[in-house]
Amino acid sequence: MSSLDGTVPEHCDECGFDARRWRLSDVADLFGALGWWWREALAGIPSETLNRRPAEGVWSALEYGSHSSLVTAVNRYGAELILGQDRIGLPEIPEGGEDGPSQFDMESVLVDLAREGRGLERLVKGGDRPWANVGALPSGGLIQAAALVTHAAHDATHHMFDVSRNLKAMGAGPSGRGTVIQVNTSAGGVPKQAAPRAEVDRNGLAGDHQADAKHHGRPFQAVCLWSSEVIAGLAQEGHPIAPGCAGENLTVSGLPWAEMRPGAALQVGSCELEISFPAVPCAKQSRWFTDGDFKRISHDDHPGWARWYAWVRQPGTISVDDRVVLGS
Repeated sequence: MSSLDGTVPEHCDECGFDARRWRLSDVADLFGALGWWWREALAGIPSETLNRRPAEGVWSALEYGSHSSLVTAVNRYGAELILGQDRIGLPEIPEGGEDGPSQFDMESVLVDLAREGRGLERLVKGGDRPWANVGALPSGGLIQAAALVTHAAHDATHHMFDVSRNLKAMGAGPSGRGTVIQVNTSAGGVPKQAAPRAEVDRNGLAGDHQADAKHHGRPFQAVCLWSSEVIAGLAQEGHPIAPGCAGENLTVSGLPWAEMRPGAALQVGSCELEISFPAVPCAKQSRWFTDGDFKRISHDDHPGWARWYAWVRQPGTISVDDRVVLGS
């Protein structure tokens, strides 16, 4: 059984969260991008849909968003208190929430999420902190500072998981069917080499390793996917690029790549994946571009051309020629 006192790492069978896989730097990176994730995930979906509950007693997407920003603020405040004084007495956290549906303005919710996410990011990145400090609850239990901010990451990502699942159930977001063209792994670095199949767990593909652990290997970077049509388009521009060169684990075809977004669900082989964030290109990929401009595949500069990372929601096996179902 997990605990927030720092003795037993938090774990969740439903969403796959495992505190042992999260560094504090990963927590900071997640919250720095919290507002971006929600904005991209909800883009183009009508406000009526975002305010509609998918089932009785289940929050709408914007109810989840409002709750997530509030809980992020509460967790940050608690962590600030504990970091400021070891063994500090913590206030009782009130239980709240409305039973009936509430209507929210999407832009206001997104602004709140971005603000609170950046606030927790600044706290975690604020230099050396006494992360082993604990706070004392009125009930007598203890909460460790490091465990609390890691719990905040669990709370936020679990809500992302819930929202993605509920929007999918309502038919919102991209859909399509494709095929795995190539499975790619490496001992570190690029290009990755083709393999006929790979076992996939929460950490990614078996046998695949990252040479740069600072910028890779985060829980939300378990699997990297890219489109064979995008690669072909780049090759037609004259760039010496091919599947596996830019470091994607799965090269897929047939999907509406320009419509890819955070939260999109993919059934690939016997695995369930969920898109998290676009992969940020780096100078190591400059050799695949005639002018060395690796930002040619940056999501910010050229939407629709980037590689995408994904969480592993259900481990399994992926093989070449497996069907890929987007919005499954």
